[in-house]
Amino acid sequence: MIAFPGCGGTDSADRPTATSSQDTFTISLPETPAAEYLRQVLTRYQNTRSYRDHGEVRLDIEQDGQRVRRTAPMHVVMDGPTIWIAAYDARIWSDSERMIGWIADPQTDFHDSQVVLGPPAADGRSAARPALEALLRDPILTSRMVSGLGGPPPQLEWLLDPNPMGKLFGGTETTGAPDEEAQGEENREIKYDGLARRDNVQCVIVQATAGEDVYRFWIDPMRSLIHGVELPVSMAGKQIELEGWKVHSLELVLADATFQSPESRYRMADMPDADLPPQPKYLRAMVPLPPPAPDRRLGRRLPALKVTDRTGRITVTQRGVDRPLTLWYAGADPSVGDAQARDVHAAHVLSAWLRQSPESIRESVQPVAMVDDSTARLFTDAGLANGFWVLLDQRAKRDMRPLDLEAGRAMLVDSSGKVVWIGDPFSPADIVSLSAIVGDVIAGVDVSDQIHRQWKADQDAYRERINQLQSP
Repeated sequence: MIAFPGCGGTDSADRPTATSSQDTFTISLPETPAAEYLRQVLTRYQNTRSYRDHGEVRLDIEQDGQRVRRTAPMHVVMDGPTIWIAAYDARIWSDSERMIGWIADPQTDFHDSQVVLGPPAADGRSAARPALEALLRDPILTSRMVSGLGGPPPQLEWLLDPNPMGKLFGGTETTGAPDEEAQGEENREIKYDGLARRDNVQCVIVQATAGEDVYRFWIDPMRSLIHGVELPVSMAGKQIELEGWKVHSLELVLADATFQSPESRYRMADMPDADLPPQPKYLRAMVPLPPPAPDRRLGRRLPALKVTDRTGRITVTQRGVDRPLTLWYAGADPSVGDAQARDVHAAHVLSAWLRQSPESIRESVQPVAMVDDSTARLFTDAGLANGFWVLLDQRAKRDMRPLDLEAGRAMLVDSSGKVVWIGDPFSPADIVSLSAIVGDVIAGVDVSDQIHRQWKADQDAYRERINQLQSP
């Protein structure tokens, strides 16, 4: 899954393209140097009382020839001290009376329905605008607002930061050596990149380069409004790839952007994507969520089972073979096109972990794989069998149902048949936890009981902290 909070995918659409020389323009490139022109546009944002858009971040990606577009909200609405922000799944409203914020993430039940209340971001009723640092005062809410691939809402920087886009103009402080600073200056450039139509608006395109990052601003010169920004799709000169997806473009599209003042005062209920959690918990600050409940199978003892490996010489029961611990691996779903390759890869990962572990772990763990005949032959060809992996006969699959283990997952069971770990062979975090758990089991620790006790303690501490921070 793409790490792009609060978004859903749609098919990619055509992007705006530069108008051909045969089109008739009513505008021309400004005579002002591009850097100065961009500064003037940002000054317009700094001086405005009102601004609103219905923006979104668009991520255009490809995997195995399939192009997909992911989107996430990036709205900013401001009128004097009142402001509304919907960035990814973060939501913030502030007016002259209060500030309210929450996380619109259904997967975590809206961050357990937490809603933070605080003083307004504008300093007093007479303040003309909110203060940026006040909007960012809650670290959990702020982290959700800035952690998406498109970064934090640049509209906030344009409107409220005293040095907007300082990175592009060379206005940011640096602690690098003089030659590093000079190199940064050499890679910094702001220039015009032509004229083009966007959403029926004739725009001036300004391209800004800072080091390896390239930005393209689409600006309506009649209103000094930014209608879109093409964002860098590379980091440190290398193209971004997300879980096997190639990133083609990353763009902030500022639909309906305007400096026009509203006809009446804004209300939070009228803002886009402003639905509060159904049963909000009003707090003075957000609280990190506790860890999820342990897997339901953790600590369970397997029912009796008895199977034979492919050679017919090794018998495997719910207690394993002849080692204190058995590491079961369930073959990937055969309907998945690369199932065999995934099985072999998973076996290589688990084998490498075991071989690199201390001798006490190597002598205590026996890996057992449930794979079909053709995959078993691949294991043998790859040198994964030969007494290292126990490969179960394909006919044993029916007898293995009591394991209740999903395809492509791994399970660690002790010599009493108790499940002590369940994880993903491709997850580095799961492999690290596997090492710790094996060490604890060898040392005589009741791991499953310890995990359940820790989870309960975390839940108790979370509820206590929620009670402490409840807003009157």
